[in-house]
Amino acid sequence: MCGILNTTSDYHRSYRNRYCDDDGRHPVEDNGAVQVASGDSVGTDGVDSIPDPNSLKTAATHNIAQATAFSPFVIPVRSPSLFFFAWRRREEEDSSEDICTSFCTKMVAQEFTVDLNKPLVFQVGHLEEAYQEWVHQPIVSKEGPRFFQNEILEFLTRTVWWAVPVIWLPVVCWCLAMSVERGITLSLLALMVVTGVLLWTLVEYSLHRFVFHIETKSYWGNTAHYLLHGCHHKHPMDGLRLVFPPAATAILCLPFWNLVKLISSPTLSPALFGGGLLGYVIYDCTHYYLHHGRPTREPSKKLKRYHLNHHFRIQNKGFGITSSLWDIIFGTLPSQKSPSKTT
Repeated sequence: MCGILNTTSDYHRSYRNRYCDDDGRHPVEDNGAVQVASGDSVGTDGVDSIPDPNSLKTAATHNIAQATAFSPFVIPVRSPSLFFFAWRRREEEDSSEDICTSFCTKMVAQEFTVDLNKPLVFQVGHLEEAYQEWVHQPIVSKEGPRFFQNEILEFLTRTVWWAVPVIWLPVVCWCLAMSVERGITLSLLALMVVTGVLLWTLVEYSLHRFVFHIETKSYWGNTAHYLLHGCHHKHPMDGLRLVFPPAATAILCLPFWNLVKLISSPTLSPALFGGGLLGYVIYDCTHYYLHHGRPTREPSKKLKRYHLNHHFRIQNKGFGITSSLWDIIFGTLPSQKSPSKTT
């Protein structure tokens, strides 16, 4: 009787392979079977063998009638195997429900929504793979979001632009004075400063391209990226989170100072480092001006267009801030032409 399962569905074929013998018979009972969906009864004795549901004394029998009403299905009757089928069907239904629950839970996780009225830093990680798309959809507002609930941490994320020259220009002067005390000539001092500024432009490009624009998917990766640079792309006009906080700059200065000492002499290293630090000050002040200033003449207007093009049009190109030199060298200079309009 199990032979009628051949042309129904994959589920039925799987059932037949699992529970029927080579002759298509059920291995437990060969006393009769019923094709429930058609309403026809076929028994070995040629009489109606469909049980009356009202006479069934267990809920399992009723569950089998409900579970098998959707398609042709063979149920042996007058046998304890009927209850086995009821249990087996219920087990597979429960398994399907578990799969659906897991799938629905995953979909809810993917649809996480950031609440801009709450501190953002520990929210953005939950976006997972959707973070990159979210962070590159800028919100143009001079009022920045809150990062942390803690007031001290929140304070440390906000920096006025003029703090950069006020804090770091004296350090630049101190570095240059140290090289002068060690006997450097003025011409060599000027050369070291220019070299330091030029080296900074390469550092600026490399950090922006390979660190600030790294693609993240994990919770902590997204969180770190948002703190480092993602917040600037999400809120490009936030004036208090545009320049580097002094504490972060001081931490970054340590490895660069050690690197400069390795590649130059004790006399030249302070001047070279001072030139690089001067390049950083120029970078941060220029960056702030490109976002909040209103240049009226070239080359400032061109530089502003070049940088805003990176924020609002082609975010995977145009990594230079103070200069497009390294974008030209490494082939990441964006097209200056406007996209053609289609009619």
